[in-house]
Amino acid sequence: MLKKLKFLIRSRSPRFAADHYAKFVPGRTAQLRWHGRTIVYRPGTSDTGVIHSILLKGGRKDEYAPPKEFNVPRERVVTVLDIGANIGTSSLYFADIFPNAQIYAFEPMPENFALLAANSAAEPRIHPLNCALGAADGEVEILASDSATNFGGFSLHPAGSDASKKQRVPMRNAQAQMDALGVRAVDVIKIDTEGAEWEILTALSPELLGSAKLIMGELHGNRDFALLEHLSARFHVGIRKVIRNRLFNFHAVNRSL
Repeated sequence: MLKKLKFLIRSRSPRFAADHYAKFVPGRTAQLRWHGRTIVYRPGTSDTGVIHSILLKGGRKDEYAPPKEFNVPRERVVTVLDIGANIGTSSLYFADIFPNAQIYAFEPMPENFALLAANSAAEPRIHPLNCALGAADGEVEILASDSATNFGGFSLHPAGSDASKKQRVPMRNAQAQMDALGVRAVDVIKIDTEGAEWEILTALSPELLGSAKLIMGELHGNRDFALLEHLSARFHVGIRKVIRNRLFNFHAVNRSL
């Protein structure tokens, strides 16, 4: 009951609160108004939980709220990489808190990308890109989540996945994609790619990765601590981890700040 009440109070939408607990119906969508923007989502899926955790908790409780150690004025953030953008919720959040930022939003799954494109259509600073990032150009086979309504759980790795449901999507070498976009430096990197974080971040050149002032996201049990060690040479690293959960959040603030 308390959780239902929080969804209602924070969203100010009885429909959205009800949709979090609704039965999933393929093809059905609904809309939520947030800060003057319309967000399209799929009732009865992970979409409502993602919207709640990223946009509706408020202040430093929002999932991608920059940590207090990130002391860069928000208007000076000009380039954001949203890697694993899902339906665009995090991209909208960054567009809201960083008023001068160009946001490059990468999402490989067609059904998620369609919503990302719709949700970012009214914000010209968000640039949706329909590909996965990784160590090489080509195609990659992505597995669906073992939860049928978790559309944020597509992964390269078997943990938490349903190996009987898979899909091939295009993949670009992360640094080659940045070069093609003309991205020479970044301010903020957000990454949530269901276990591909190591492959993506280590594929970026040391110069581009080191230019980031803040990196944050979710890790999924695949070379997590090797990645954190890799980052620690240039970044102060913090984590939020529950022992029984293989997933955990991290942030890394450039040591130059």
